[in-house]
Amino acid sequence: MFSIQKTTLLCALIALAALLVLQPATAQIIFSEDFEGGDPGWAPDNGGQIWEITPDFPNGTAGYLNTVEGCGNSGNTPIGFDNFSDGIIQLEMSWGDDDSWGIVLRKTADDAGYLVVFGYNETPSVIIADLADGCADTGNCLDQVGCENGGNELLQVDHGLGADLTQDNSVSYTGRIEAIGDTIKVWYLPTADVASPTGDLGAPTVEFQTDGAHSGPGSVGVYQESQGGCMIDNVWVTGPDGITPVEPQGKLAASWGRIKSTY
Repeated sequence: MFSIQKTTLLCALIALAALLVLQPATAQIIFSEDFEGGDPGWAPDNGGQIWEITPDFPNGTAGYLNTVEGCGNSGNTPIGFDNFSDGIIQLEMSWGDDDSWGIVLRKTADDAGYLVVFGYNETPSVIIADLADGCADTGNCLDQVGCENGGNELLQVDHGLGADLTQDNSVSYTGRIEAIGDTIKVWYLPTADVASPTGDLGAPTVEFQTDGAHSGPGSVGVYQESQGGCMIDNVWVTGPDGITPVEPQGKLAASWGRIKSTY
């Protein structure tokens, strides 16, 4: 009888372990901002940038609106997270014009760190650039510093989303950056195609091997290029563990607990 019981429990344990493997993943988020609590008070490096809360992000919730257009107003806005080395940075974006959103990461000085750009109609590309090459320079568009179709970028690849994308803030796009060691992976796709914001997004849009010049820890910021009337939402950052399996929930959790205590 004891042997049969042990065998039964062992089979149940194996079955539950398999279920855990199939459970959805979640991100161990260590920084997040959804703007539902009002203006976070982010201070842009460029005083010409003006941000304001809007209730009109395409997902029906509050977002953060960049209100001023023009190359002279381009630049980085630190989000207040200054200790990023390895992990994931993600945000949702919408467009009211044809220019680019981006993320600055591992920034330790004006000329030390990386810039990842989610291009739109003007330059339909993902761009990875080094701040040491003058990219993300305050008060200049990317093409003015040779970091868009100019040769100073580390990588520029067509984003594959097509041309003539909507510019009426009716569509949300998700951008994810995974920086682990010398590897930077970037995903860029319509948010409507994302089954879970913390789940698997499939194959990355681009993957790039850096020379390891900027390993962090450094700050994270949202970069905007000459954008007026464009919005962001749901900005979050994970630590080096990135996306990890969730703990079992509900009935599965109860069964898992009983089996562990029996064994």
